[in-house]
Amino acid sequence: MAHVLVAGGSRGIGAATVSIFESKGFDVSYFYRQAPGKCGYGIKADVSSPNEVTNGVKEAISKFGPIDILVYSAGISQTGLSTDFTYEDYTKVMNTNFGGLFSCCKEIIPSMVSAKSGCIIAVTSMWGQTGASCESLYSASKGAIDAYVKSLAKELGPSGIRVNAVSPGVINTDMMSEYSDEDIKALEEETPLGRIGTPEDVASLIYNLTTPESSFITGQIIGINGGFLI
Repeated sequence: MAHVLVAGGSRGIGAATVSIFESKGFDVSYFYRQAPGKCGYGIKADVSSPNEVTNGVKEAISKFGPIDILVYSAGISQTGLSTDFTYEDYTKVMNTNFGGLFSCCKEIIPSMVSAKSGCIIAVTSMWGQTGASCESLYSASKGAIDAYVKSLAKELGPSGIRVNAVSPGVINTDMMSEYSDEDIKALEEETPLGRIGTPEDVASLIYNLTTPESSFITGQIIGINGGFLI
């Protein structure tokens, strides 16, 4: 059975991703930073630490064997004026959102190249494509992921490895906790489909990108935003 590693798999989109792959019969391991989720094999690891990523990948492989699919769903946001952000804010956001993806790929890609197969999917954001006011660091980190995914797809395609990203819009996760009911209603009204997305919406897209039906898709940043960004 194929082995899926989900970085950031204890909450939100990551937890929904762990759940759908496990329901399909995959061996699923995942990284968590604070509290483990309800399914899959949890490994405590801070993705902003390259050493913890290395140890986490080793543990996942010892449990289920080589990793066939990597889903990078770990991420944090930082809201505020760009002039108020500190260098520590910058390193925290970038090391988690982009640096963790880099560390995971560095550990996992060699075995995928040897196997001449594999699938990497990163969870980015529509703000990485268009930018968000008062979320400049978050937007920049997601934009970095978009560029990295496209570069990896070109580099790894000859080895039979597909690399894509899903780019959610407004999704009902913990990141929405800072928004008021009025803010959420306004976002719903701004979304053409008239609702906020669910983690399960995104997890279904992630799963579908790993199926044989998606075998000719690579290097894509696939929006899932209810029409918010077109």
